[in-house]
Amino acid sequence: MSEADPSSAGAMSADRSSDAAGFLEALRGKVEERRADGANLAVLLIECGVVSRIDAAWGYHVGDAVRGRVTELLRSDVLRPGDLVGEMGRDDFACVLSIVEGPAVALQAAKKLLRALNTPFWIGEEEIAASPAVGIAMFPAHGDQAEILLQRAKSACALARNLTGRIADYEEDWENSAATRLLYENRLRAAVAEDALEMVFQPQYDLRLGQVMGAESLLRWSDPTLGTISAEQAFAAAESMGMVADLVSSILNRALRNVSEFRYSAGLDLRIGVKLPARALLYTELPDVVQRALGTWGRRSGSLILEIGETSVLGAEAVARETLGRLKELGVKLSIDDSGMALSSLFWLATMPFQEIKIDVSATRDGAGVAKSDRILQSIIELAHHLRLDVVAVGVVDEAAAARLTELGCDYMQADFKGPALDPGKFVERFGFNEG
Repeated sequence: MSEADPSSAGAMSADRSSDAAGFLEALRGKVEERRADGANLAVLLIECGVVSRIDAAWGYHVGDAVRGRVTELLRSDVLRPGDLVGEMGRDDFACVLSIVEGPAVALQAAKKLLRALNTPFWIGEEEIAASPAVGIAMFPAHGDQAEILLQRAKSACALARNLTGRIADYEEDWENSAATRLLYENRLRAAVAEDALEMVFQPQYDLRLGQVMGAESLLRWSDPTLGTISAEQAFAAAESMGMVADLVSSILNRALRNVSEFRYSAGLDLRIGVKLPARALLYTELPDVVQRALGTWGRRSGSLILEIGETSVLGAEAVARETLGRLKELGVKLSIDDSGMALSSLFWLATMPFQEIKIDVSATRDGAGVAKSDRILQSIIELAHHLRLDVVAVGVVDEAAAARLTELGCDYMQADFKGPALDPGKFVERFGFNEG
């Protein structure tokens, strides 16, 4: 591992400033060309997400080699003759699509760009994966000056980091909501520090035994200033602050504390599900956070189910696979909770250590008929069982639907018709000792 030379780092900084200045001047020229001919232009701002870490681990000269490789990939795999690429910072790159018909073309280029940069970089024998995000700004729709277009592409890129697809177009509302996002972050930090996050619990039923066997814990963060904040917004704020591990720890400890209280105060020995976005698996400390929480509350690892959404993120992230493996070694049960999962995803998900899948059966009400719906459901359930996955049905509408799922071999269900998600006190009142 080499040590960075401060003087060379300063020189590189000056070189980057020069490159950025030259790129900005070239962008101004392209803007004037489009102003004259009335055509569209797109600016794509890419945050590579890996160069700074390579600098710290292997030195600036290795980081420079990777930056050169990124620029080469952009030129060869994405851009056309007449398009521009510039290095705006250690991890930031900008592309200009000189003439585009409209936003759809820019989006296709952004997707192509992500595919190119999701190819791992090899440093010696080490495979290093980038984590790129792309923001898009269009001329003239999003601005008519080079500096404004770059700034707005950067604003879109900041949002893209928290999206599953990792691509975002600029929208004016984002700048207006920047103060709100800062408020989210500051209020979340305070809520985690003060243990002020609340949970409600949706019961899960064993369809074979006809009784409550577990619960899914759902984050309910109600802030006096911001109102009710969704779990997605909470995780986005946590990721932007580098507080994902803290948020997961807070959620796990609150859920495990409550389920322990269910056991000791109400005789309910339940499994507990906690839903996490797939991007939480990119944090290598996650298994340690889980292990500490289980130890704190004296819970068996098998009684905790981590429900993973947005599974499309997992395919390109080696670290997510490693984290899943470590969680499986702990004995934690892993559940797929992704309503948007494509059937093709099952091929590679079958290679991962999941033990459960949640399926939304609400759509069967609007299907082509009961017989066809039943055949589809039975096929999905049998496929899951062949993959050694238990099946949890959500969106069950009534007792008749529950009985039909039981006949089809479904294992468990969550169902609003059985009652809403409840706070801990009401959950004990409803299900303790004698189920009402």
